[in-house]
Amino acid sequence: MTHNRWTPRDVEITGALRAHYAAPTDESYWNALEARILAHVARGGEVTGWWSALAEMSRPALAAAAILIVVAGAAVMHSRQLEARNAYDSVISAAPPSVETAARTSSLGDGDAAINYMLSR
Repeated sequence: MTHNRWTPRDVEITGALRAHYAAPTDESYWNALEARILAHVARGGEVTGWWSALAEMSRPALAAAAILIVVAGAAVMHSRQLEARNAYDSVISAAPPSVETAARTSSLGDGDAAINYMLSR
């Protein structure tokens, strides 16, 4: 570990940052700043906070939330309809084997029952 924490590159970066963040030397900047401060004081020092922007966005935000709720509700209903349809189709399409096929396969041997089952489908 070195005790000298500054490298030549750090000195260059520090100088560039100081030049970039230095106070403006133009007198018009300071005159404009003074005028803005005095105008603010003359208005009575009203402070508009960050929450004032939220008040302006309340109606569009409520409209967007309402649209989002309607779309989410429609998606849930569609999902439930698909689940019900799939459940119904799984019950209807799976026909149980007939009694005749079940009785016939019990009297046959294992190999014959498998072949008979495959051919009956």
